[in-house]
Amino acid sequence: MTYHFKLEQPDGTPADPPTFRSLILDWRVGDTIPIHRDRTLRVVGIVAAADDDDPVLIVEDRSEPDAA
Repeated sequence: MTYHFKLEQPDGTPADPPTFRSLILDWRVGDTIPIHRDRTLRVVGIVAAADDDDPVLIVEDRSEPDAA
């Protein structure tokens, strides 16, 4: 099953990209979303979905992925 998320910046504006599809439902603060080789978004907040709305991941742009 694929889950659909809205992505927003901390100031409430849509992130780039504004939506994200994932096989993972349980994202956590601190997780990273690879967008392409040189770009990653870090989850800094989560807004639970209300009824038929998609959950919102609050993200900040990271210029490169963190080394684990």
